[in-house]
Amino acid sequence: MKNDAGISPISSNGSGSPGIAACPDCDLLYGDVTVLPGQKLRCPRCRTVLRSPVADSIGKMLALSLTGLLLYIPAMILPIMTITIVGLKGESSILESVIAMFETGFPFVGIMVFLTAILFSLIKLALLFIVAVCVKLNYTPRYLTVLFRIYKHLAEWGMLDVYLLGILVSIIKIHSMGELEFNLGFFCLTALCLVSVASSAVVDEHAFWRLFDEEKEVEQSFPVVSNHSTMTARQAGLMRCHDCALVVPAVKVRKDQAVRCPRCGASMHSRKPRSVSSTWALLICALVLFLPANLLPVMQVDFLGNPEITTIMDGVIYFFKSGEYVVGGIIFTASVLVPLFKIVGIALILLSIQYGWDGWLKHKAKMFRFVEFIGRWSFLDIFVIALLAATIQFGVLSSIVASPAARYFTAVVITTMLSAIVFDPRILWDSKVNVAEEKGEEDGGSNC
Repeated sequence: MKNDAGISPISSNGSGSPGIAACPDCDLLYGDVTVLPGQKLRCPRCRTVLRSPVADSIGKMLALSLTGLLLYIPAMILPIMTITIVGLKGESSILESVIAMFETGFPFVGIMVFLTAILFSLIKLALLFIVAVCVKLNYTPRYLTVLFRIYKHLAEWGMLDVYLLGILVSIIKIHSMGELEFNLGFFCLTALCLVSVASSAVVDEHAFWRLFDEEKEVEQSFPVVSNHSTMTARQAGLMRCHDCALVVPAVKVRKDQAVRCPRCGASMHSRKPRSVSSTWALLICALVLFLPANLLPVMQVDFLGNPEITTIMDGVIYFFKSGEYVVGGIIFTASVLVPLFKIVGIALILLSIQYGWDGWLKHKAKMFRFVEFIGRWSFLDIFVIALLAATIQFGVLSSIVASPAARYFTAVVITTMLSAIVFDPRILWDSKVNVAEEKGEEDGGSNC
């Protein structure tokens, strides 16, 4: 793309410098280059986005996070919508949707809705605000690196955007049941969601960590990189911090010891410990849970005393029969295809590692990045159920409650997300010793 900054891999006949860095997905070493705001620096081997500078990142973080914190309380406690059925009114907020899960006997689901839709979203905004204020005041204590690391780990677990999509699906599902009215909470939540997404988009991690290079003057000593025209960090005797991307010389320690990053204090490893075995364990667990999640009823609708239980596929079929093909497609994709694609996709990657299938590495890397991105959207169905269970409570007239599959489906989403987190994508490239082949493939195209 035209707005991508082209880079060349580190040559083998040079020595490292404080500007050296390594790709988080394939471990390829590259040199420090100037990247302007609006450009993206991509790895020449696996095409991962390495850097995407943002102009005045700290100022934008401060403004957006403060706006989000001001919107947060009304967005959480004010009613989102009100539905009127034969004179009876039902309304709910995000907080009430969590309470509904506890009241109907689904505390596990309620806890996950609380964490992903309420708590983690608040923590993310608060951390960004604290970091931005401290940097603006030229106050960069050591604990600031810890706060920023926490933000990075929570980034994909705050799911206000997924919850907002769940609200829109719920509206389409119940609008024919009665008169629907949007409340102030809906508009506050929509604004909060947009601000939260924008605040994450303006974070410039590279610029933030460079502040601590200047403040702490982190010393690095690099060996001469030799023997290959291009090198990975591991081949050069280096390792990259998972949290702040600092590259330091690798050191051998006992299994019960940890190497701490001199810049952010995170535990450092050349590769994530027990990555493949842990990923397999989580993936098998997700596969076992996937069957009851889709075969058992996920929701029960009572109308005039007549209960009707529905599975995930029943909900999809309902929308297709109602002519809501887009909504039906969204639910089918998020609730069935995405978890299944994640399980199959990661399983293929693990098998290729174990059996040494070193072809199509670039495509496998791209598939894994896609799997990481889409995993969180499977929470859509859980948010819809929680919101409907809080809104539609009219006694014998009509009510909606969660059913056993909701527990299993929540567990499937969590285990598939964790499997992507514990997996180290650099292991994919470890069997590819001769990196020159990838360099030759890239030379036939363009990095821009």
